[in-house]
Amino acid sequence: MKNKLVLTLLLISASTSAQLIHVEGSKAIGLDGGYVKNGFNISSRITMYQKNSFAYRVSVDYERVDFALSKASIIYVNPEFIYNFYCQGENFFLSAKGGILSGVEFLSNSVLDKKVSQFFVGENIGLYAEYYATNKIMFNLDLDQRFFQLSKVGKASFIIRFGINYNF
Repeated sequence: MKNKLVLTLLLISASTSAQLIHVEGSKAIGLDGGYVKNGFNISSRITMYQKNSFAYRVSVDYERVDFALSKASIIYVNPEFIYNFYCQGENFFLSAKGGILSGVEFLSNSVLDKKVSQFFVGENIGLYAEYYATNKIMFNLDLDQRFFQLSKVGKASFIIRFGINYNF
């Protein structure tokens, strides 16, 4: 009985607060967690949807990467441009995206007991899938290839992220 009551309340709240998704003026905030080679990524982001299948997204990311003797903590900002090229109904969207990266790497070496910080810039391209469980809750999957300039960590890397977003 209790489960039926909770399910009924969820359905009523979803239907009474119906909002169009992927329309001009719609926004979403979210948290993502991801995998990079030898490490992990955590990010917070906001997405602003525009007309004609376009969106803009800005995220603040933190990465931790472990090498044989060194560790890197990386903090960066990632503004992106998103173009939706496929949708299936009102729930599933597939998009291409590209953006720029700018941030700071904090490197430490356990053998030399040396710490260095380095500014870097870069670019990313990738695919972005969204699934709307309700009109307010959305799950996303990002697959990106990144290219870096001025980085001591490397010249390129991939990242896969999974997140949950709240649409408002």
